[in-house]
Amino acid sequence: AVGPGMDMPIMHDSDRYELVRDIGSGNFGVARLMRDKQTEELVAVKYIERGEKVHGGKG
Repeated sequence: AVGPGMDMPIMHDSDRYELVRDIGSGNFGVARLMRDKQTEELVAVKYIERGEKVHGGKG
């Protein structure tokens, strides 16, 4: 279990995880139950849709 202050896996290596099932969706993305292929651990991953890039400064 991952609690406050614990390291979370970074999803750079998407081949490491396999989709088990979709958990749900909302206004900003989709939550999926994934299995770590190396450890067999189940993790919930939220994919957040990216919007338009916000530019700072004048323009």
